[in-house]
Amino acid sequence: MIHEKLLDLCAGNEAAVAFIEGFWSLMEVWDDLIDRDKPVGNEAIDRTMMWALFGLQDNPFYRMYPVALRTSMQHAIASWQTANRFERTGDPMLVEQAYFMRCSPYDVFALVAWLAGGPDKHMEAIAYFRSQARDDSLAAYMLEHIGESHGMAQFPQAPESP
Repeated sequence: MIHEKLLDLCAGNEAAVAFIEGFWSLMEVWDDLIDRDKPVGNEAIDRTMMWALFGLQDNPFYRMYPVALRTSMQHAIASWQTANRFERTGDPMLVEQAYFMRCSPYDVFALVAWLAGGPDKHMEAIAYFRSQARDDSLAAYMLEHIGESHGMAQFPQAPESP
């Protein structure tokens, strides 16, 4: 994510931006460790663990809104974990739901923008963060999770009209 854009969305609040960047890094490293789809270096693991153990608690923005942020983070993590379970089923309907659920950290970031900058920044943040998922299309995601690599002959297609 681009630091300057985050700073704008958070009305100049550096601590809010640091919170977003820390939580994003945590979710990325955690996801890579769970999925085992790319190697995670020791430095990244160390940095992420240090943030989770100390950086989060020391962040002035987090200290202002601990209950709201903790609750939002817990919800985002539970949604992400549920998405991972749905992916493993291979059921196309559940995998499609997983695609949308795995973006739940963006809701945490939008909440941060709201707390830092008010309702206008909140709306702008929702649009910005959700648009960040556009590089990973639903079709590509479905192919990755239920395509040939998962034992299916091809991506499910709608039946042709007679």
